[in-house]
Amino acid sequence: MVKMFIESMKNLVSKPETIKYPFEPSPEPKGYRGLIIYNEEHCIFCDKCENICPPGAIKFEVVDIKSGKKQYNYNPYLCIYCGACVSVCPKVNEALMQSEKRMPPLGRAVYKEEGLGYFIKEIDNPKELERKWGELEIRAKESREKLSVYKKQQRLKKQAAKKEASS
Repeated sequence: MVKMFIESMKNLVSKPETIKYPFEPSPEPKGYRGLIIYNEEHCIFCDKCENICPPGAIKFEVVDIKSGKKQYNYNPYLCIYCGACVSVCPKVNEALMQSEKRMPPLGRAVYKEEGLGYFIKEIDNPKELERKWGELEIRAKESREKLSVYKKQQRLKKQAAKKEASS
C-alpha cells in the first residue's frame, strides 16, 4: 500500500504520458494510408484507378472531345484510403501515390493541396462539396458518352474513306 501511495504522488507531479489529443493531432503510424496524390505529367489516362475505386472518389472528365483530353478529379472526402487505385496504376509512385497526410475534417474551409486534382480546387464553400461532386459525376458520364459517339463517327468516316479509295 505504501508503494501505491508513493507511485500516486510521483504521478501527480510528473509529466503525463498520454498524448494531447484534443489540442494536438495524434501522430500517424508508419505506413499510414492517407491522401492520394496525383501527378498529371506521368498519367497515361488508362482509367484503371477510376474503375477500381470502391466509393467512386476518382472521376475522369473528358474536357476536349477531339483530342480525348481528360481531367482527373478526386474527392478526398469520399475516399476510403484503401489504396486500390495506387496498386492498380501502371505508373505506381509516378502518376498516383499515397501520402501519409490525412485530410482535415470538412469545416469552414476546404483543404487545398497540390496534387489533389481539379475538383477540390473549384470548391470554395464546404457546403457545396456534395452538390458539386454530383454535378461532376453527371458531366463526366455525359462527356464519356460524347467521346464514344465521336470515336464511332470517326471510325465510320475512316471506313467510308477506305471504301471510296478501294473503289
